[in-house]
Amino acid sequence: MADTLERSEVLVPPTAGPAEHVVGDVLRRAARLGPADPLVRTVTPHEEHAWTAAELLADAGRVAAGLLARHEPGARIATCLVNGPEAVLLQFGVALAGMVLVPVNPRSRPPELEHALRLSGASAIHAAEDAAGNPAADVAAGLAPGLPSLTEVHRCAGDWRALLSDPVAELPTVDPESLAQIQFTSGTTGRAKGVLITHAGMVATAHAFRERIGLPDGGVWINPMPLFHTAGNVLGVMGALWQRCEHVVVAFEPGRVLALVAERRATLLSAAPTLLDLLMARPEIGDTDLSSLQVVFTGGQTVLPGFAARVESTFGAPLVTTFGMTETCGSALLPAPTDPDEVRRTTVGRPLAGTDVRVAAPDGTPAVPGEQGELWVRGARLTRGYHQDPVATAAAIDQEGWLHTGDLAVMDTTGACRIVGRLKDVIKTGGENVSPEEVEEAVSGHPSVARAAVVGAPSERWGELVVAFVVPVPGAEIDTAELEQRCRDRLSPFKVPRAWRVVDELPMTASTKIQRAELRRMAASDPALSPTPAS
Repeated sequence: MADTLERSEVLVPPTAGPAEHVVGDVLRRAARLGPADPLVRTVTPHEEHAWTAAELLADAGRVAAGLLARHEPGARIATCLVNGPEAVLLQFGVALAGMVLVPVNPRSRPPELEHALRLSGASAIHAAEDAAGNPAADVAAGLAPGLPSLTEVHRCAGDWRALLSDPVAELPTVDPESLAQIQFTSGTTGRAKGVLITHAGMVATAHAFRERIGLPDGGVWINPMPLFHTAGNVLGVMGALWQRCEHVVVAFEPGRVLALVAERRATLLSAAPTLLDLLMARPEIGDTDLSSLQVVFTGGQTVLPGFAARVESTFGAPLVTTFGMTETCGSALLPAPTDPDEVRRTTVGRPLAGTDVRVAAPDGTPAVPGEQGELWVRGARLTRGYHQDPVATAAAIDQEGWLHTGDLAVMDTTGACRIVGRLKDVIKTGGENVSPEEVEEAVSGHPSVARAAVVGAPSERWGELVVAFVVPVPGAEIDTAELEQRCRDRLSPFKVPRAWRVVDELPMTASTKIQRAELRRMAASDPALSPTPAS
């Protein structure tokens, strides 16, 4: 790549890439290379178990044998599990058997789970009996009579050894371009879409992600990111395989995660911004030994510079924030931990190997550096599209293979991208466009504000008015007049919120993204919101 760009586009030439092409290959590589130390450790309230790479390969093969005794290669096998040994074994067992994993959020309500099972055509589901109070197995059993393709409901209560069968002599050959998973987008509007993910996409993304993180082989990776999303099961499970480090899989509970960082001498911690915020709020964090950490990884939502600086100060390690979607196997751009503070704290970095990136002007051509446009990505890790939804696929991926992300970005002359908003989230008021993230950054910088989200409320006169939802820091009181003056001091008048709403929490998706559609609905329908006249 040139040192400076004249247009906001980075085309990464294809490389030879790794010799491993399917999920099972990466596990076989780890088993072949060793070492004999634990590769994967699962920590639950009931049990802690660790596998070496060779042990995990053997047990995953036995899971595959059990699946092949009842299903043909290509069958859809759903999981509805919290982080734990069953989720890890089934991810690898399904892959070795040449079947398709359908990981579903274990807190899904019955209509959401039914939609995922019906659309994917799942033949079996392995569901938790108790997923943080949600009886997922009971829900699945109740849905089964109405789902002709679903012939098996397996109840999981920590008895992961029940998944193991006698090994088979030979497992099927798996095509790298075959489906590995159907993952469902969290979706802020409408029903979730089934994203088609290939073995080749998972392998390439995890490899490129691990290379950009830059840590040497070994170390300890603490991963509370849910394994039903790409951040957990592609970047985490597969990325740690490439690094051949001890990968500690744990369901998120702040005290437990902090204890594990100290006890296991973690070198990498991955957690969504919301989870990092919860960790930093723990009273014991000041007494927790975090000195072993070399990288903190996050993603899933825009991270403001002030928040990034607070994370780095608290954890004593550089924070790297990826831009990724389920449609890109979880990551497409990422800063390196060695990048300057300005790059790490204000951008999502540069394209990973094998990823083309364009910031597109309204006519589809590359914008000039510094000019805002829609972020497009293309490459081997891209989804094939949406399961049984050619209309949505065609709307998202154009004929040249570019995925139109719907995110607004600015690329600098080195190829680093800063996310500045969403096309559909842009507020149009009085003929001007307002980026919610820009207003949120101004509001969130106040010491009384823990989190803020900004949306547009319908206005006959102005088209939309800017409305701010604010979550106070525990024990603090919000002075909206003070916040308004802070915004006036930092923003053009048309960007200043005209109404303020103090709330205990913001509505979030399963992947910890703010549900702006729900906030827009609240702003439009709640009579308590009385916008002040625009000036």
